[in-house]
Amino acid sequence: RHLLCSVLLEAHNKFSVHNGENTVKSKFEEFYYEDDKNYPVDVYWNLYDKNHAEAIRKYEGHIFCPLCRLAPLTVAKGNERRYFKVVESDMDKHDIDCSYRRKKVGKRETEKFYKDLDTTDIRNRLVGCMNRMLKKLNSSSSVGKVRTIEKGKKALGFFDIETEGKEIKYLPHKNIYAKDLETDIDIQKIYYGKCSLYLIQYVPEGEEVKAYYLKVLNQETKKQICDIAISPFVYNYMKEQLDMLPDNKMTAKDFYICFSGVLEKSRYSYKCKLRDSRLLVLEKID
Repeated sequence: RHLLCSVLLEAHNKFSVHNGENTVKSKFEEFYYEDDKNYPVDVYWNLYDKNHAEAIRKYEGHIFCPLCRLAPLTVAKGNERRYFKVVESDMDKHDIDCSYRRKKVGKRETEKFYKDLDTTDIRNRLVGCMNRMLKKLNSSSSVGKVRTIEKGKKALGFFDIETEGKEIKYLPHKNIYAKDLETDIDIQKIYYGKCSLYLIQYVPEGEEVKAYYLKVLNQETKKQICDIAISPFVYNYMKEQLDMLPDNKMTAKDFYICFSGVLEKSRYSYKCKLRDSRLLVLEKID
């Protein structure tokens, strides 16, 4: 009887962890590779379309959850549907504190979270996102070495919030290079990437500066991804950080960028208004 109770308890615990969670159904837009870096899924698909066998040989069995970097990703290669996922049998391989064990916050809960930034610790969250999602954990490549991944809430909890119902869920987020930026575009998200940046001023003739525009470019092609409008009031709170940026596209510099906002589709790219200085962090790439 004791053994039966133990078995039932274990089954209940597994059901509680997995039932309804996004991990089973999550379609990952990026992956962690064994060279200790995250990549957008297009890196895989571009190679796959050129050489199926080479893509499978190089990546499959060597790609993992981009957050905890422990759960292996499986590639679905349907004719109409291509995506990366963690299969149910591998879900327990996520770090216990990995956000992808949880559900994603909905639009109403997201709006409530961002309503009062004084309660969110948002800047530290963005710094955590930048460090985890964009940088190598080790100074040298981890290929051929035992993968030792930093664990725990301090390392992984920057996306997580507690809802009114006392449930832990994760905030919407997306790599700025993702192809589906228009999906749920009206929901505020954390965006991050390695980009080239420059800053311009909007100064009507005979007047003072009305606005600043942070131009976010593809690091390789220099094509504009989005521009972030910054009011003079917000600019004054981050003047030291923004003043190190060049003022024209030809001299744009490479930065890690992490910001939170609502994107809008513009004619040639996307645009976003920065309503608070705490919603943007930058770090120059050496």
